[in-house]
Amino acid sequence: MEHRVERASRSCVDRRMSRRDEADFVLSMAGHLSRRDQVLIDYIYGQGKSVADYARLVRCNFRTAQQRIQSIIKRIYSKNFQYLIAHEPLLPREYRAVARRLILEGRGLRNTARLTGRSLHQVRRQHLELLVLLEAQSRAWSAGDPVERGVQK
Repeated sequence: MEHRVERASRSCVDRRMSRRDEADFVLSMAGHLSRRDQVLIDYIYGQGKSVADYARLVRCNFRTAQQRIQSIIKRIYSKNFQYLIAHEPLLPREYRAVARRLILEGRGLRNTARLTGRSLHQVRRQHLELLVLLEAQSRAWSAGDPVERGVQK
């Protein structure tokens, strides 16, 4: 009986450690998010508040707040997000602002066009080119040959 209790308590400790590690990772990535998302991540993961507390604070539905948090976490763990954090300086300057707004901050095409002073057509074209680059990088990683170059024109 003692053996089962010891194993169960060790399992609980492992889960708490992995949750703590996940929270630390998410907090470390928060600096790459939009200011609004940074505040949310800090509130939940940094201050340890609940989603319900956040929903009450901003006066929104619990489910809406939960979906927003889940979408931010999904974005942080995405391959594109991780690649851009590591390789953003390698991108040509004209692509950096679009990549930051679309992929890191999670903004839409129109919002990105307005914020960067580009046309919607330019943003859409650069976004597609970025996705091609990121897909090529993903394939190269799978083959064990990381690509270290930016977008080629």
